[in-house]
Amino acid sequence: MRRIVFFVPVLLLATLPVAAQNTGPQYKIELNQQSRVLKTTRERGGKQALFVTVQFKIKRPDGELATDVNKDEIVVEEDGRRVAELEIHQPSALEVLTTVLALDTSGSMADHGKIEEAKRAARLFLDRLNPKSDCGLILFDHEMRTVEPPVRDLERTAAHRRRLAELIDATTPRGGTAYLDATVEAIRQLRGIRGRKAVLLMTDGVDLNSKNTLADVIRVAQAAEVPVYTLGVGEPGRNEPVTTVLVLDRSGSMADPADATDNISKIKALHRAGGRFVDLMRPGAKTSLLSFSNKPDTPGPFSDDKAALKKGIESLQAKGDTALFDATLDAIATLEAAHREGKRAVVVMTDGIDNRSRRRVGEVIDRARRAEIPLHMLGLGQQDEIDEPVMMRMAQETGGTYHRAGNQKALYEVFENLSIQLHDDGIDEASLRQIADETGGKYYPARDVTKLSFIYGELAEELQTTYTVTFPSSRSSHDGTARGIDISVWRNGARLSDVASVDYNVHGVIVPEMDARVYLVLLSVLGGLLLVPAGLRRLYRFYGGA
Repeated sequence: MRRIVFFVPVLLLATLPVAAQNTGPQYKIELNQQSRVLKTTRERGGKQALFVTVQFKIKRPDGELATDVNKDEIVVEEDGRRVAELEIHQPSALEVLTTVLALDTSGSMADHGKIEEAKRAARLFLDRLNPKSDCGLILFDHEMRTVEPPVRDLERTAAHRRRLAELIDATTPRGGTAYLDATVEAIRQLRGIRGRKAVLLMTDGVDLNSKNTLADVIRVAQAAEVPVYTLGVGEPGRNEPVTTVLVLDRSGSMADPADATDNISKIKALHRAGGRFVDLMRPGAKTSLLSFSNKPDTPGPFSDDKAALKKGIESLQAKGDTALFDATLDAIATLEAAHREGKRAVVVMTDGIDNRSRRRVGEVIDRARRAEIPLHMLGLGQQDEIDEPVMMRMAQETGGTYHRAGNQKALYEVFENLSIQLHDDGIDEASLRQIADETGGKYYPARDVTKLSFIYGELAEELQTTYTVTFPSSRSSHDGTARGIDISVWRNGARLSDVASVDYNVHGVIVPEMDARVYLVLLSVLGGLLLVPAGLRRLYRFYGGA
């Protein structure tokens, strides 16, 4: 009996490890599946070394985020070996987060309620930031209209955030798009700031204005170790070629100002506004200049040389009468004869009523409709100086648009917005993906503008709940092989989580020191391929001789 009593505690003690094992891990590592393993090159010990970055979340078994895991409890292994030099950025509840919002406020954002949804989403993002988090703001079109760096002062963050919200609410869409320049400026604002940092770029169009290139953005972001999260609003662009003819009035009345407030002549205003149209032409687009007064001038060649096109516009001088219909018909014929695929349009600017043409307006409209070429008509001056009903008819019956500009400022805006309408046909999704992929960020497509608030809310959570680890690879050579990364949580010598694994590849060439068997196989295959022609010749001789 005593023996039985003695063995009961022993059996209970023996079952304790089994019971503990059955409880399962305390934490679950959830890798960021949308963002690939980021590989960058840095100087280390006087040499260029390969550094690897991975993002993940730590959750409890019930799915709740875990915030009680310290940096020294995170173990990262590469190819089964523990990584010693590990840089870890924790969620912002434990480490300060600094972000810069770069928001597109170009003219195209006025369409389909995009600007209002973007404002609402940006305010939501600010509201969901931790009180200790810092934020800057850039509002841009073809220029940076608002530049508000992070304050870097905890006592001022609340007031600063309210100011950012006010600036966002007050913005008005206008102009073109220069998101590459805005992104570079946002990255510069984060240089030297400690802790986690990120740029959030939102745009709905193609960059037609930046001085910085896509490669510049990626290089600057990688050097500053700033991930860029990109949001593309709307549908991806089709990138179809755009061909236009600019039909520009240089009659004598263009020597006068458009109204009493203008301090320059209409022809000078045209030089500036026409140049703006050319500046916004996207790569691959071409236009031809066709000026007119008493009669149409000879149209210039279709060109994408912006400097030459602007010089041609600036050379126009005011004299003569107005042969509007003849010039428009010549422009349609010129565009037809070019036989260019893609989007085509004729843009006509005049400040007066036709008084010289041999052709009638009906002929012009019929020709444009048969050729399926829309006429975009621009009237410069006061209503009694131009034939608005006729110009409206020409636009409406050909699928074009009519615009009246009462002064030089309005003319500039009309040319600018029309060029955006013709050349900016959607987001450059490939570039936005590349920026995110190569800087350690993430790309978010927002086909439906009403989803912007959801995306910004998700981003606020992502940036404040995600761990980022960066370490030097144990094999910095670009040897073309795959490497494995394992991440887990350890405490007091015991593993408390599952092991999350991810593989990555380094592009390059395979070197002989790796595995001789690989080379034996490759040499065998190569030798077999070399013998194929000789074998075919023998077969041919054998059967040919038969």
